[in-house]
Amino acid sequence: MDSIERLTQLFEKFPGIGPRQARRFVHYLLSERQAARLDLSQAIRDLGQHTAQCRECYRWFVKTDPAKEVLCGICGNPARDRATLFIVEKDADIENIERSGFKGLYFCLGGTIPLASEEIPRYVRVHELVSRVDRDGSAAALKEIILGLSATTEGDHTRLLLQEKLLPMSEGFNFKITSLGRGLSTGSELEYADPDTIQNALKTRA
Repeated sequence: MDSIERLTQLFEKFPGIGPRQARRFVHYLLSERQAARLDLSQAIRDLGQHTAQCRECYRWFVKTDPAKEVLCGICGNPARDRATLFIVEKDADIENIERSGFKGLYFCLGGTIPLASEEIPRYVRVHELVSRVDRDGSAAALKEIILGLSATTEGDHTRLLLQEKLLPMSEGFNFKITSLGRGLSTGSELEYADPDTIQNALKTRA
C-alpha cells in the first residue's frame, strides 16, 4: 500500500469522514508546503505527549505540569459543586455544557451502548461509573446524577441501562437520578446543542 492510500485509510477512521472526504484531506496536504505537513505531524506528536486522561471524569486535558497532574481543571477545582454529577457520552459534550453555566462535575462514558449489543462494550465505562458513584454516594458527597445522553435511540437505550444499575444505589445512598428535559429534539446529539437549549434541558430535567 502506498503512502497516499495509507493516509486516506487513516483519515477514514475519523468520525463522520468517508472515503471521498479522506482523499480530499490527503490531496490538500499534498498541495501544502512541506513545512505545513511537518507542523501537522509535530502537533499530532505533541498531542500524545502533553495530554492526559483525567482519573476522575476520564476526559482528555492538556497538562501544564506533566510530572504531577492527574486531574483536569474541572475535577481539580474545589469551587465546583461536588454534589451533582453529569454523565455524558464524550469529551465534546463537556465543552458544550460548560458554556451553559453548569457548575457541577462530570463523568465521560466514552460512548453509548448499541441496541444489538448483548453485553456492555469495553469502551463504555459503566464499571468505572458504578465504582465512582459507590465511592461518592457512601461519602454522602453525591446528591444528584444527571443522565445527559443524546436524544437518540442508542442514547435512550444507554440511559435505561444506567438507570437500572444506578437506581438501587440511589435508594441506598439517597441521591436522585434525573435526565435532561426534552429541550433537545429527538435524534440530536448533545455535542451540537446550543447553550440556551442545554440550559432549558437542565431546568426541565426530571
